Amino acid sequence: MAELILVFATNADAMIATKALKDAGVRAKMIPKPAGVDSTANLCLTIEGSAERDAASVLSVAGISFGGVAR
Repeated sequence: MAELILVFATNADAMIATKALKDAGVRAKMIPKPAGVDSTANLCLTIEGSAERDAASVLSVAGISFGGVAR
């Protein structure tokens, strides 16, 4: 399945989300924001498309909001 890009409002949110996801067993990789993605942060996360629900659940429980998903 394709990778998804999770977009955050701040770089700090992206870094905190990376740790929360990894602690929960969801593979996440921090990447520079792609040129076509609209965000104030310079960092995004990639996850496997099959992990979208798990990632959303983990981030919700951790109180981390993300600005959207780029496919």
